Amino acid sequence: MKSHFLCLLVLLLLLTACSSNKNASYDKSHSEELAEKNARNIPLIDRIRKMPGITLRNGVPHFLRNSTQFFDSGTEPLYVLNGTVMGNSFQSINQLVDSFNVKRIQTIAGSDAAEYGSRGGNGVIKITTYQ
Repeated sequence: MKSHFLCLLVLLLLLTACSSNKNASYDKSHSEELAEKNARNIPLIDRIRKMPGITLRNGVPHFLRNSTQFFDSGTEPLYVLNGTVMGNSFQSINQLVDSFNVKRIQTIAGSDAAEYGSRGGNGVIKITTYQ
């Protein structure tokens, strides 16, 4: 009789442990999904501004040369949307892209931007969307 009771008790403990793990994984995936949806509601300018090495000047993103200086020219960085070079105008890219559709934003500066030639001399902001 005691062995049946102990087996039943162990079985209940195992079921309880398994069910709590399922709830934890559900809560985690649900919270990650909610965080992703909320991130999509942030305006594009704010998402770009939060990238390292980016600051706003006259309401437009610009790369910092180092911690105390801006690039010498007033030219904006080059914008690349889904692999296509779009030009150096934030206003144009902002009209083309809905912020909730942005999958990823990458910033490229210095010698890494050399593949874009002189147009990427002030840095490159690559935007990838959910096509």
